[in-house]
This record gives sequence, C-alpha cells and structure tokens, in this order.
Amino acid sequence: MDEPTQRLIPFREWKAALVADLDRVSQRDRWGVGLMWVGWSHLAFFLLEQSLFTSGRLGNLLALSLWATELAVNLSLFRRVVGKGWYRSTPLAGILARVWGTFLILSFNVASLNNFTGWSLDWFKPVWASIATFGFMMMAYLIHARFFFFAVQMYFTGLLMVLNPEWNYLIYGVSWWAALQGMGWSLERRRSTLSITDAEEPVPEASSAAA
Repeated sequence: MDEPTQRLIPFREWKAALVADLDRVSQRDRWGVGLMWVGWSHLAFFLLEQSLFTSGRLGNLLALSLWATELAVNLSLFRRVVGKGWYRSTPLAGILARVWGTFLILSFNVASLNNFTGWSLDWFKPVWASIATFGFMMMAYLIHARFFFFAVQMYFTGLLMVLNPEWNYLIYGVSWWAALQGMGWSLERRRSTLSITDAEEPVPEASSAAA
C-alpha cells in the first residue's frame, strides 16, 4: 500500500499563518502601547546624550553606561506592558527579537570599531541608521510591505546625520521616536477598530440559540 502523500504548505500560506498569529498576540497584549512607551524612553535618553555631547561631557564610558541603561529600561518597559515571555508568545516574535537583537550587537560593534581606530570622526552614528534600515527591511519581508516606509525613513535619517554631525543624537532619537510612535499608534488604532467591530456584531437571540 502506498504511503499517504503529505501536502507541502506553500510559503505564502506558511507566512500568512505566522503573521496572523503575530497580529492576534500583538492586539491581545497591547504591543502598540509598549512600542510607544519605548519610543518616549529612547527619545529621552538620546536627548540627554545630545545635551552631554554638545557640552563636551559625553565620554566613552558614560556613553556605554547610558546605552546599557537605556537597553535595560526599554526591555523592562516593554515587558511590563506586554507581559513576561513576549518573545515566546508567538513564533514570529522570536524571529523579530533575534533580528533586532542582532541590530543592537552590530550597533555596539561599529561604535567599538570606531573607538578602537582612534579616529576623531564619529562615522559609526550614521551607520546605526543603515543597520536600522536593514532591520526594517527584514520586517517588511517577514510581515508586511508597509515597513519599507520605515526603512526609507532610516535611510534618509542616515543622510541627515552625515550632513549634521553635531546633531546626530537628536536626529537619530527623533527618527526612532517617530517610527515607534507610528507603529504603536497603528497597532492601537487597529486594536480599537477590531474591538468596535466585535462589539457591533449582533448577539443571537435566546430562542435562536435554543433552536
């Protein structure tokens, strides 16, 4: 007897199922609010770094300390809003966590390379925007093409940073703030729309249910 043939699931169906599950979890756990809180935290830290840089008090050790503190605060904020184990709540969340975790590693790496070369030019700052562009491109491939908009935004952010090196922290902080607020607002708007739609659905009458 021939063994039953297993149907191969097309990539498009496989991706659609993962994205649908991510959408469900992000609506349930209010990821939009978490992203917006992280956006405000990121902006506050980069405004502080811009102030210290302008006054000439932002040394390497202080910059590293602020970077580590911001990372801890942002992770704590997001976890407080969406709950523990958010990166395990759906398969695609784990993939996105790895993408942006790699972004953080590369961002630290280019800053370290710039410092070890001893060059006075801080070329690593615009590179942060280039790495962020790659991160949003990955989100566009994995989730939805609308994330290409944020990839383009980060591309122009990098160009603006090259033209205005004395305001790099401000430019980068505001750009990320805008991106996170946009993503968060979109998720919350979608969540409220779905809630209103569910509330407006007619409830079956008792007699119909009994029948």
